[in-house]
Amino acid sequence: MAVIKQHPPTPGFADSTYSSLITFFFVTEAGVRTPVRWSFVPMQAALPPRAGTTNSLFDALIRQMGGGSLQWRLLLTVGQPGDPLTDATLPWPADRRTVDAGVLTLTKIETEAPGNARDVNFDPLVLPDGIEPSDDPLLSARSAIYAASYRARSGEPKTPSEVQVNEVAP
Repeated sequence: MAVIKQHPPTPGFADSTYSSLITFFFVTEAGVRTPVRWSFVPMQAALPPRAGTTNSLFDALIRQMGGGSLQWRLLLTVGQPGDPLTDATLPWPADRRTVDAGVLTLTKIETEAPGNARDVNFDPLVLPDGIEPSDDPLLSARSAIYAASYRARSGEPKTPSEVQVNEVAP
């Protein structure tokens, strides 16, 4: 609870920091493995959600995208010998080196209409070449839970946002 109290929730998606608590390894062509954890840090404030709406956080994001793109900095925190690599509940020391790896920019949003990549499941074990998972047991658990969640969500009726994506998207 102490960690949660140090980071009160933000009012929306656009100003939320998204952090990997799980360690991954960046691997060079020579096989050198470097432990990293990543964060996407917002570069803007979020519009406040409107009270009483069914999908208030999503509606606020749709409204905000109507005003232009949203951006997050990708920061990589580099682990050191002795840092916990297989327990996401253990933070790394705050003095770890960070690398500014670029900017994620959202320029457009889409509805859940067929053909809009709506049938995609996030799986933290599907990784590009050069990135490998750690032995943290949460990775396998998350992979299985996300798959079960996807199966459950794909059978649910969709509740449309009160703000229509096509009305505000640039």
